[in-house]
Amino acid sequence: MEAIFAYAANHPLLFGGLLLMFAIVFGNEMRIARRKGTDVSPPEAVALINAGAQPIDLRAAAQFEKAHILDARNIPLSDLDQHLPALQKLQERGMLLYCETGGAALKAADTLKAKGLSGMRTLRGGLTAWRADNLPVFSGRKTRKKDNA
Repeated sequence: MEAIFAYAANHPLLFGGLLLMFAIVFGNEMRIARRKGTDVSPPEAVALINAGAQPIDLRAAAQFEKAHILDARNIPLSDLDQHLPALQKLQERGMLLYCETGGAALKAADTLKAKGLSGMRTLRGGLTAWRADNLPVFSGRKTRKKDNA
Protein backbone atom coordinates (compact mmCIF):
# COMPACT_ATOMS: atom_id res chain seq x y z
CA MET A 1 0.00 0.00 0.00
CA GLU A 2 2.92 2.34 0.73
CA ALA A 3 4.18 1.74 -2.80
CA ILE A 4 0.92 3.08 -4.24
CA PHE A 5 1.13 6.25 -2.15
CA ALA A 6 4.80 6.69 -3.07
CA TYR A 7 3.95 6.25 -6.78
CA ALA A 8 1.10 8.77 -6.48
CA ALA A 9 3.41 11.28 -4.78
CA ASN A 10 6.20 10.81 -7.32
CA HIS A 11 3.98 10.74 -10.42
CA PRO A 12 0.88 12.88 -9.71
CA LEU A 13 -0.05 13.36 -13.39
CA LEU A 14 0.14 9.66 -14.22
CA PHE A 15 -1.75 8.70 -11.08
CA GLY A 16 -4.36 11.40 -11.76
CA GLY A 17 -4.74 10.09 -15.30
CA LEU A 18 -5.22 6.59 -13.97
CA LEU A 19 -7.97 7.81 -11.61
CA LEU A 20 -9.60 9.75 -14.42
CA MET A 21 -9.62 6.71 -16.72
CA PHE A 22 -11.08 4.59 -13.93
CA ALA A 23 -13.87 7.16 -13.41
CA ILE A 24 -14.64 7.24 -17.16
CA VAL A 25 -14.78 3.45 -17.48
CA PHE A 26 -16.89 3.13 -14.32
CA GLY A 27 -19.30 5.83 -15.51
CA ASN A 28 -19.67 4.18 -18.91
CA GLU A 29 -20.36 0.80 -17.35
CA MET A 30 -22.99 2.34 -15.08
CA ARG A 31 -24.65 4.02 -18.08
CA ILE A 32 -24.73 0.72 -19.96
CA ALA A 33 -26.15 -1.12 -16.93
CA ARG A 34 -28.86 1.54 -16.50
CA ARG A 35 -30.15 1.21 -20.04
CA LYS A 36 -29.79 -2.58 -20.26
CA GLY A 37 -32.95 -4.07 -21.68
CA THR A 38 -34.05 -0.88 -23.42
CA ASP A 39 -31.68 -0.88 -26.37
CA VAL A 40 -31.90 -3.65 -28.91
CA SER A 41 -29.71 -4.96 -31.72
CA PRO A 42 -30.90 -4.70 -35.34
CA PRO A 43 -32.14 -8.33 -35.44
CA GLU A 44 -34.06 -7.80 -32.20
CA ALA A 45 -35.47 -4.59 -33.71
CA VAL A 46 -36.75 -6.55 -36.71
CA ALA A 47 -38.57 -8.90 -34.34
CA LEU A 48 -40.10 -5.94 -32.48
CA ILE A 49 -41.27 -4.33 -35.72
CA ASN A 50 -42.74 -7.64 -36.89
CA ALA A 51 -44.58 -7.84 -33.55
CA GLY A 52 -46.12 -4.42 -34.21
CA ALA A 53 -43.73 -1.85 -32.75
CA GLN A 54 -43.73 1.50 -34.55
CA PRO A 55 -40.29 2.68 -35.76
CA ILE A 56 -39.73 6.36 -34.93
CA ASP A 57 -36.97 8.11 -36.89
CA LEU A 58 -35.59 11.00 -34.84
CA ARG A 59 -33.41 12.47 -37.59
CA ALA A 60 -34.08 15.58 -39.66
CA ALA A 61 -36.54 15.28 -42.55
CA ALA A 62 -33.77 15.49 -45.17
CA GLN A 63 -31.95 12.53 -43.62
CA PHE A 64 -35.22 10.61 -43.35
CA GLU A 65 -35.88 11.09 -47.07
CA LYS A 66 -32.47 9.66 -47.96
CA ALA A 67 -32.93 6.45 -45.93
CA HIS A 68 -35.26 5.10 -43.27
CA ILE A 69 -36.72 1.87 -41.94
CA LEU A 70 -39.93 0.72 -43.63
CA ASP A 71 -43.09 2.32 -42.16
CA ALA A 72 -41.07 4.59 -39.87
CA ARG A 73 -42.54 7.87 -38.70
CA ASN A 74 -40.26 10.86 -38.91
CA ILE A 75 -40.39 12.88 -35.71
CA PRO A 76 -37.23 15.00 -35.43
CA LEU A 77 -35.80 15.12 -31.93
CA SER A 78 -36.45 18.87 -31.76
CA ASP A 79 -40.19 18.28 -32.41
CA LEU A 80 -40.64 15.49 -29.87
CA ASP A 81 -42.76 17.56 -27.45
CA GLN A 82 -45.24 18.46 -30.20
CA HIS A 83 -45.92 14.77 -30.85
CA LEU A 84 -46.42 13.61 -27.25
CA PRO A 85 -50.16 12.85 -27.67
CA ALA A 86 -49.46 10.61 -30.68
CA LEU A 87 -46.57 8.92 -28.91
CA GLN A 88 -48.76 8.26 -25.86
CA LYS A 89 -51.14 6.34 -28.13
CA LEU A 90 -48.25 4.17 -29.32
CA GLN A 91 -47.22 3.03 -25.82
CA GLU A 92 -49.29 -0.16 -25.92
CA ARG A 93 -48.12 -1.05 -29.41
CA GLY A 94 -44.51 -0.23 -28.61
CA MET A 95 -42.01 2.12 -30.24
CA LEU A 96 -38.56 1.65 -31.67
CA LEU A 97 -36.66 4.93 -31.46
CA TYR A 98 -33.68 5.34 -33.75
CA CYS A 99 -31.36 7.99 -35.13
CA GLU A 100 -28.13 7.81 -37.13
CA THR A 101 -25.84 6.31 -34.46
CA GLY A 102 -28.02 5.75 -31.38
CA GLY A 103 -27.10 8.74 -29.20
CA ALA A 104 -30.12 10.90 -29.97
CA ALA A 105 -32.44 7.92 -29.51
CA LEU A 106 -31.10 7.38 -25.97
CA LYS A 107 -31.63 11.06 -25.22
CA ALA A 108 -35.18 10.91 -26.61
CA ALA A 109 -35.96 7.77 -24.58
CA ASP A 110 -34.78 9.50 -21.39
CA THR A 111 -36.89 12.56 -22.23
CA LEU A 112 -39.99 10.47 -22.93
CA LYS A 113 -39.52 8.40 -19.76
CA ALA A 114 -39.29 11.62 -17.76
CA LYS A 115 -42.63 12.65 -19.28
CA GLY A 116 -44.23 9.38 -18.17
CA LEU A 117 -44.15 7.40 -21.41
CA SER A 118 -43.17 3.76 -21.58
CA GLY A 119 -43.09 0.95 -24.13
CA MET A 120 -40.11 2.22 -26.06
CA ARG A 121 -36.86 0.64 -27.14
CA THR A 122 -33.86 2.18 -28.86
CA LEU A 123 -31.93 0.76 -31.79
CA ARG A 124 -28.37 0.14 -30.58
CA GLY A 125 -26.04 1.80 -33.08
CA GLY A 126 -28.92 3.49 -34.91
CA LEU A 127 -29.40 3.32 -38.66
CA THR A 128 -25.64 2.84 -39.05
CA ALA A 129 -25.87 -0.53 -37.27
CA TRP A 130 -29.04 -1.37 -39.23
CA ARG A 131 -27.18 -0.83 -42.51
CA ALA A 132 -24.10 -2.71 -41.23
CA ASP A 133 -26.34 -5.76 -40.75
CA ASN A 134 -27.47 -5.39 -44.41
CA LEU A 135 -31.07 -4.73 -43.43
CA PRO A 136 -33.24 -2.85 -45.94
CA VAL A 137 -33.64 0.91 -45.93
CA PHE A 138 -36.10 2.90 -48.00
CA SER A 139 -35.84 6.36 -49.47
CA GLY A 140 -38.32 9.09 -50.27
CA ARG A 141 -40.98 10.69 -48.17
CA LYS A 142 -44.25 8.89 -47.99
CA THR A 143 -47.33 10.97 -47.40
CA ARG A 144 -47.59 11.19 -43.70
CA LYS A 145 -50.90 10.37 -42.15
CA LYS A 146 -52.15 12.31 -39.16
CA ASP A 147 -50.52 11.05 -35.97
CA ASN A 148 -53.07 8.32 -35.35
CA ALA A 149 -52.04 5.07 -33.76
